[in-house]
Amino acid sequence: MSVSVKQAEGAFSALDGTRLYWRGWVQPGSRVTFAVLHGHGEHSGRYAGFATAMSARGYSTYAFDWRGHGLSEGQRGHAGSFDDLTGDARLFIEEVRRAQAGEEVLPLGHSVGGSILLSAIVRSQVQPRRFAVSSPALRVRAKVPQWKLAAAGALSRLAPKVALATDLETAAISREPAVVEAYEKDPLVHSRMTARLYAEWSAANAEIMSRAGEIKVPFFASHGTDDRIIDPLATEEFYKRTAIAGSVLKLYAGSYHEPFNDLDREQVFSDLATWVG
Repeated sequence: MSVSVKQAEGAFSALDGTRLYWRGWVQPGSRVTFAVLHGHGEHSGRYAGFATAMSARGYSTYAFDWRGHGLSEGQRGHAGSFDDLTGDARLFIEEVRRAQAGEEVLPLGHSVGGSILLSAIVRSQVQPRRFAVSSPALRVRAKVPQWKLAAAGALSRLAPKVALATDLETAAISREPAVVEAYEKDPLVHSRMTARLYAEWSAANAEIMSRAGEIKVPFFASHGTDDRIIDPLATEEFYKRTAIAGSVLKLYAGSYHEPFNDLDREQVFSDLATWVG
């Protein structure tokens, strides 16, 4: 990371009082700042590599931990509604705008963080000039047992806070063994999702796809073609439904679920920086 980069951290309160932790990597003189929304089960600290790459290109980066994740408060893997999450995203982006006054704040959502960002945009809770998504979790590609789907549906109504194991195939996040090993050993990573959150996420994805044509601002979408966790074809379908001048879809041949942490990440960083300008 550039020696001039200033690291910062703090917390803000969600509308219901939940304390949400954030961290920043501030590049003096940057004109664009990324506001990163991480995926399910992970946390903001996993984006230090992204921040390093972006600071070398002149950008600042902030990321925060969703409720129930990382260093933020809340039951692990739970949210009472998707509105709680889109509201948290809105407050975080506002926090970054205050910290980086005068700069463009460009939201970037990865995986379920991408779904949350897209949901906030179609609901007009977040209105950026442009945005980016990485492997947006619009359709699960991994096989989910039928019993688990049935249980999630019933538990969402009867016992919404009951958490089920996500059974994430950790080897499918990256082709780089060191990335997988670090993920598996990370004490802030978890593998739980409550029935209510699963139901809310599924409903939000249906709304995103049906309202994709309402999005009017350009975006950068990236996805690995060999992602076994989230279906890259859903990202293609979403992109085709928007047809916005200036939007870019980059599919990385052979890449897994985390393009920013895979073998060809330097190409991904370069493509994103070229698009941002």
